[in-house]
Amino acid sequence: MDRPIAYDKLAREERFVRMRAREVAELKVAQGLPPFPDLSSGESIKERVHGIMVGELQAMEGAGRSVCDFPDAPWDFTMDMARQVWDESRHVEIYLRLLEHLDGYAGEYPETTILWRCACAEDAAARVAGVNRGLEGLACDVFNQLVHIARKIGDPILERAVDFVLADEITHVRMGSKWLTKLTEGDAERRRKAIEFQESIDERFNLGGVRREGDHEAVSISIATDVRRMAGFTEEEIERLIKTTQRSQVY
Repeated sequence: MDRPIAYDKLAREERFVRMRAREVAELKVAQGLPPFPDLSSGESIKERVHGIMVGELQAMEGAGRSVCDFPDAPWDFTMDMARQVWDESRHVEIYLRLLEHLDGYAGEYPETTILWRCACAEDAAARVAGVNRGLEGLACDVFNQLVHIARKIGDPILERAVDFVLADEITHVRMGSKWLTKLTEGDAERRRKAIEFQESIDERFNLGGVRREGDHEAVSISIATDVRRMAGFTEEEIERLIKTTQRSQVY
């Protein structure tokens, strides 16, 4: 397997259009639109769901890479990554159905590639720190907010489906915490580098302050502090994330 695999080598149907996240944001701003869907309308909710769907697709591919990339890792690690592939594939199916429910379709919006590019760390400990704790932590924020918005607008199908997926994301974060600890046991330097990689992912996906603490309807992505506690993040980690939201690079 080539490492890393370029995002344009990922298998896709012709209906998918790949673009860099920065380019998508710039085009939207030029049209007078917010750079990130703000959930203020049915169209923005559909766009958010489409973005989640392609994110789940890339998460499935990333977990599949983790099954293959680390042949010397403990067997239980490989099994956990394989279970995550199954979870993510199920999530793709769920979000494809939700797109239909929202009168949308796969390929209606561009597929950004930032998630895949963040899921290709060469070290297994860094991979689970960045993906399972960083990106899946982001998923906890995004999904928790979407559940609340769906409840407010009276869409029980969207609410229940996303809540179902959120339960899986919580287990993925816990899985990442477990393997970060096990893989770096007795190696403080490896752990430090893995956590630094996770923190770089956190800052990148703060999206220049788009993700921050606040009411679900007041910010584009609200930090799900209660869900993060449930997933096993410490108070110190949550506070650090909140503090970084005002100094993050955009895309």
